[in-house]
Amino acid sequence: MKPYIAINASAGSGKTYTLVQRVLMICLENPYQKDAIRHILALTFTNKAANEMKERILSWLKEFTQENYAENDKLLGIQQKFEEQGKKITLDDLHQRSQKVLDYILHNYSTLNIGTIDKFNAKLVRSFSYELGLAQNFNLEIQPEPFLIEAVDQMLNKIGEDEQISEAFLDYVNYSLDQNERVNINKTLLDSAKEFVNDKHYHWLEENKDFDWKAYENTKNNIRKEIKELKENSKKIAQDSLDLIKNNGLEIEDFAGGKTNGIGSFFKKFEEKQEPLLYESEEKEIGTLENFQKGASGKGKNKESEIFGILETLIENRKKIIRNYILGEKKEKILRALLPLKVNKEIQDQLQQIEDENDLVLLSKFNVLINENLRNEPSAFIYEKVGTQFQHYFFDEFQDTSALQWMNFLPLRDHNIATENSSFTLVGDPKQSIYRFRGGNAEIMLDIINKKDFSPIEVEIETLQQNFRSAKNIVKFNNELYHFYGSYLNEEHAKLFGKDAEQSAFSGKEGRVKVHFLENDLKEIYYQDCTEKMQQDLQECINNGFEFSDITILCRGNNDIFNFSKLLGNLKVNYKGEETYIKTISEKGLTLELSGTLRALIQFLYWETFPKNRRFLVKMMYELNKSGRITMQDFSVEMKQILDIENKKDIETFIKEKYGVALKQEDFPHLNLYNFIEYYIHEFSVKDKETDFLLNFLELLYNYTQNAGATLKDFLNFWEEEGKNTSIQASENIDAIQLMTIHKAKGLEFPIVFLPMENAHKDSKIQDWFSLEENTALKSVNIGGFDKKLQTYDDQISEFNEENAYKNFIDRLCLQYVATTRPVEQLFLYVQKPTTDKNGNENPSNIEIYDFLKSKNVENLDSFDVFKIDENTLKKQSKKEEKQHISQQISSLTQKHEKSANITIATPSKNYQERNEKVRNGIFTHEILAKINTKNDVEKVLKSYLLEGLITETEKSEIAERIFEIIEKHPKYFAENQEILSERELMIEGKTYRPDRMVKINDAWFIIDFKTGNPSEKHQKQIDLYQKAMENLGRKIGGAELIYL
Repeated sequence: MKPYIAINASAGSGKTYTLVQRVLMICLENPYQKDAIRHILALTFTNKAANEMKERILSWLKEFTQENYAENDKLLGIQQKFEEQGKKITLDDLHQRSQKVLDYILHNYSTLNIGTIDKFNAKLVRSFSYELGLAQNFNLEIQPEPFLIEAVDQMLNKIGEDEQISEAFLDYVNYSLDQNERVNINKTLLDSAKEFVNDKHYHWLEENKDFDWKAYENTKNNIRKEIKELKENSKKIAQDSLDLIKNNGLEIEDFAGGKTNGIGSFFKKFEEKQEPLLYESEEKEIGTLENFQKGASGKGKNKESEIFGILETLIENRKKIIRNYILGEKKEKILRALLPLKVNKEIQDQLQQIEDENDLVLLSKFNVLINENLRNEPSAFIYEKVGTQFQHYFFDEFQDTSALQWMNFLPLRDHNIATENSSFTLVGDPKQSIYRFRGGNAEIMLDIINKKDFSPIEVEIETLQQNFRSAKNIVKFNNELYHFYGSYLNEEHAKLFGKDAEQSAFSGKEGRVKVHFLENDLKEIYYQDCTEKMQQDLQECINNGFEFSDITILCRGNNDIFNFSKLLGNLKVNYKGEETYIKTISEKGLTLELSGTLRALIQFLYWETFPKNRRFLVKMMYELNKSGRITMQDFSVEMKQILDIENKKDIETFIKEKYGVALKQEDFPHLNLYNFIEYYIHEFSVKDKETDFLLNFLELLYNYTQNAGATLKDFLNFWEEEGKNTSIQASENIDAIQLMTIHKAKGLEFPIVFLPMENAHKDSKIQDWFSLEENTALKSVNIGGFDKKLQTYDDQISEFNEENAYKNFIDRLCLQYVATTRPVEQLFLYVQKPTTDKNGNENPSNIEIYDFLKSKNVENLDSFDVFKIDENTLKKQSKKEEKQHISQQISSLTQKHEKSANITIATPSKNYQERNEKVRNGIFTHEILAKINTKNDVEKVLKSYLLEGLITETEKSEIAERIFEIIEKHPKYFAENQEILSERELMIEGKTYRPDRMVKINDAWFIIDFKTGNPSEKHQKQIDLYQKAMENLGRKIGGAELIYL
């Protein structure tokens, strides 16, 4: 295998297939190295991609071990690749080696080193936790936002305590108010903290590390002083210019351009607005200067000598005012960026303190930690610490790598490719680089492809040029479309999207690309026009044998998803023989609060918490009626009948008798928070309705109730703040049109894609680092783009704006490329036309694809097919994959009797010493007693602990002896055919209790609590509390006993 390879893999070109093939070739090459897999490290960016690669490796190996291996195309392909390398390996040999490799992997699964780059970094940081000064068992936090919020709050709490910080914030607020700017300190600081935690800012923040409070004060005061001087200077120049005109006996109207566009009017308008008249284009500025040079207007013809005598001075004064204004605008932007930049250091210090106190490390900091502490370590030392000597690296989705990530990997790459019998393979597609906002830097891969990157061994470039996904016409469309973009791109990007992106279609299907041009109108009208066209296209697709679930609508953002989902849901199509409302589903569009069953449940829980507030009762009945769980013929009349009942118990009885909804739980097992709420899910739900919402809610509820001591009030607060907005993961078998963002669609494919394209872009929405010329502690600031008018007059601003606008354009083009390469059979484009001028002529379009599509619209139609089609080819041709999981009707997850088969294994203890201590203290005994019903379960549970490595054979015997001793002393608590509840939470009057064991014997409950150590009064009080609480619930208690282990 070549030592250093970069694979340029366009969309649909079989990237994962190629990766798996190459991994398995390494594993199968040597008959005596069945463990070669442990020397391979494959990294990608998502768990989903990593799992897909693992599954493919195992499924391929399984196929290679079957009886029909000699007919397997994948195995034949591997044999052919070996032959191209001059290696003759028979299919029989490959078959036998596959069996050995598969056996090795299945018995040593942890050696399958395929995961995310974040997971690898986490392993690296854990290996170096001592050197990095981290706690040995630090907690890894993926989401930084909650901790950033806390850090910002702690920072703001210093106002009033820390004089320096207090003065800085007060000054910032006052200055903003003086400038008539709205100011929200908390939001400003949190937004900048969330942005700066991204490692793409690391270099810039390092550059400004000497920007301390003293430098901040000096810089701030100097800039304010300079802005004030510039404004005063410009004001004086304008006044002097007007005086010059007046003193020469001239009026504003005497100059060419007169009151509107003359040189005199420039100073007059500036005096009024304190802002110069500027032009967006260089042509207009040149035209204006040429007009000035004409000198006099018709009215001032007899004063030409006076006009020309002062004209050059006035033009020079205009230039000075413009120069002052631009310099002032630069300084204003810098000034606004100063405090967030300076305070970021303090916020990061607070964040570090929070991390230290909680022994946690943010995932977003890993790249920085590695870069600052490990980049100078010998790579062999790093390998040794990680615990594996990798010989072969595979780096997937390389276009999404950040500069810092790549910098951290360079020592490993250089060491690897300079070592014999090793390889380093990069796979990616810069055209699909859509994560620049998260730090992804496609320029790294682009430089490697164009051989601009320095490495010890020259990289070998391979381009995958066949498309295995899309039909012929879709491949042809994309080839032509992105070649067309060449005129908008620089040379490197033109080659990337043009020649290097051309593909041939493997598919025999013809396929279709259809375009709808929509009039440019209000956004609401655009959405309506789009959905009407979509309805027509959807009906045609259905008539051709497609189902709702075959179609995906790709959107730019969640707002589009919401609007299309809402509008399409109100439209009908003829589907499977009947008029049916269009069904749509989306991850962001479907939140838990959209479920009528859950809305009814939440209102009931509020009524349960605040029984005197009957509006919750009214809302609950309304939702139950609306969902179809109950039937109320006249809601107002029947609701009044309910509200006339005074007693809550009587209301519950009435609702049960009239509507068949039991609002009072009689069964004992439903008393903890999870079971309490889960009972009402079962009670309120309608068969085969909202199943996915309810299953997702139960998962959310289960996760929430893992927090000890959670009360109903706590849960309702959680629901309002966070829970109700949780997006549901819908079952794959739901027959509905899927709506998703283009970002979410990356790596996926769909039979049909609908792609709405509004005539708008955000290329000019810029936020980037602006380098400063001054040689001070402040080297750069993070600012937004400048007003386009300033570009005409300042090269630095022009370069900053244009460079960032081009980056945004490339981001938009990459996003569009991802979208247009998702369909397998058909692509429908809904393209908004540009606006028109007063004469009805079209203005330039904001989306370049419009000009390309117009060139294909030879008949000038509003709807047309890009390529000629045969109606027969529009029939559905791809087969749908069978789904292994199906949705089922919700049923109660609670069993009245806890089955001994439902054994969960305790989490292993951290180390051997802790484990021995657990055994000594009887804690393992306590755990195992909680998991058994009768003495027949003891051996099963102990065996499971032994298999998990939690206990040794010796410890197993010791614990068994102790448990059987307890059972012999208290046989009635471990008898057969009894109702037993082990460590079950009980929610009583809003508080949660958890007795170890409750056993029902002859209609009476016995409460048992296992304790370690010596008897104490505290233990007795606790079990007395359990007994009293149960008696208050009307339960018959036969006894309560403490058993010391």
